[in-house]
Amino acid sequence: MTDQNTVNADAILKKYDRESNTVHYTGWPKKVVAAIAITFSIFQIYTATFGVLDAQLQRAVHLGFGLALAYLLYPFRRAWARDHFFHPIDVAFAILGAAAPAYIVIQYRELVTRAGSVTMPDVIVGGLGILLVIEATRRVVGLPMVTVVLFFLAYAFLGPYMPGVLAHRGLSLEQLVSHLYFTTEGIFGIPLGVSSTFIFLFILFGAYLESTGLGKFFIDLANAVAGWASGGPAKVAVLSSGL
Repeated sequence: MTDQNTVNADAILKKYDRESNTVHYTGWPKKVVAAIAITFSIFQIYTATFGVLDAQLQRAVHLGFGLALAYLLYPFRRAWARDHFFHPIDVAFAILGAAAPAYIVIQYRELVTRAGSVTMPDVIVGGLGILLVIEATRRVVGLPMVTVVLFFLAYAFLGPYMPGVLAHRGLSLEQLVSHLYFTTEGIFGIPLGVSSTFIFLFILFGAYLESTGLGKFFIDLANAVAGWASGGPAKVAVLSSGL
């Protein structure tokens, strides 16, 4: 009965929560995804423990792993999803998703030396990286967030044609790519920094609690201690969260 309830809950979650609607692979694709995820986790634990990388380098590696997993777990079209093999298009996107941030890691010293002066290869890789992030957003979250992103990207170019206080001098393509992809104020800004340092570790620890059954033990213990009392649900939530 419990297994059936779990299956039903997972089906409902996948139906209404787009981010939960991932492909569950079997066979060798499952091992590939697991290997990427384990390597990702080891990297995050290592950098959290020793903190040996500059912020932009850590965020670039974090983004590369994240894009690769996003493209493998969220197919270009749901109709293409198969649990026993990767679609070639998704594999190509995953490789590009890992390669674009890797460019920053490989060229980091030169990028720092040039201090914001981008070359044509920088513009090409940076523009590709921005498009890859937008496509990953479409797959994971959906078109509404992509629409917001495209609106503000258009605003960056259309500033000279905007009325009143909305007007600005506008940006060139090189300026936009440089700011969004080669500084810590665009894609590699504070949200990605928080994700690469704190959020990932909380999610990893939560997954550990869920897999080992320790999380259920905390909840059951909190229910036994405070579930009978007045205001039980709130007390259970506070106690289990504290544990």
